[in-house]
Amino acid sequence: MRQQIGVVGRALLLFAGLVAALCFAHGTAHAQGASIDDQVAQQEFCNIAGCGNGGGQTTVTHTGPDPCYLAQNAVRPCTSADMEALKPQGVDPNLVGTWEIPMKGGLWVLTINANGTYAFRSEAHNGAQAQAGSFAASNGAWTMKAKTGYADSGNYLYQAPSIFIATGKLGAASWMRPELAQVAMGCTVTAQKSANPTNLDANLVGTWQLPVKTGNWVLEITADGAYKFHSEAQDGAPSHAGVFTASKGVWTLTATTGIPGYTDHGVYLFQTPDIWMAQGNLGGAAWIRPCNR
Repeated sequence: MRQQIGVVGRALLLFAGLVAALCFAHGTAHAQGASIDDQVAQQEFCNIAGCGNGGGQTTVTHTGPDPCYLAQNAVRPCTSADMEALKPQGVDPNLVGTWEIPMKGGLWVLTINANGTYAFRSEAHNGAQAQAGSFAASNGAWTMKAKTGYADSGNYLYQAPSIFIATGKLGAASWMRPELAQVAMGCTVTAQKSANPTNLDANLVGTWQLPVKTGNWVLEITADGAYKFHSEAQDGAPSHAGVFTASKGVWTLTATTGIPGYTDHGVYLFQTPDIWMAQGNLGGAAWIRPCNR
């Protein structure tokens, strides 16, 4: 999907490590122990990912350390066994079905079948060519090969119940189930200006939702660089508010109320018109603008 992914994410190749960073950060939080930042961030991660103990609200598919990367950093070449360990087998059942990305001119549509095939088409009149071929995805890694011979691969993060984020050769993209994508497509956004343009990307000003199984997490970012977070999912995620910055693909958050002193930061990618993918201390997630705002 060179043309498709390139349009969305060409400028932010740094996001290609999203899934691996999630796993390494998760392990780091356990190793470092009991600071308030770790405790709160760990709880928020568990609310999304489950942490393997049944306590989470949703399911996240993720990959472990890349054996080829580890081999290279041990100053030895990657072996065929290393490379084989990276190959996904079969199709993750969470990804089977139809997915869409809202674009300015219409929708991109991706259908993934349980038999290991896929089909892509664009309804956005943007010149993206229809294609079909083979597809595999498991343990946070995916591959595809079109009948034309073009191939791509990368990592993915399944964000239950209706989103998966995929990184490929040229960047990252967030796919939605049709009911969610079509609602997002019908939204109209009034452009807002940042009161502090050097520290706050105006694309992020407004209200955002992160869908989880039992409701939504809600994040409000205002033009003066303030934020408020609360959960409508009845999952115990604590409300907090404070200072927010975002510029040139990097964001920071410092709570002043609710959890005073809590901080987080990471990289982000704004996907026109209504998706914001953010990676923080303990993983990645896709935030969506709600309608009727």
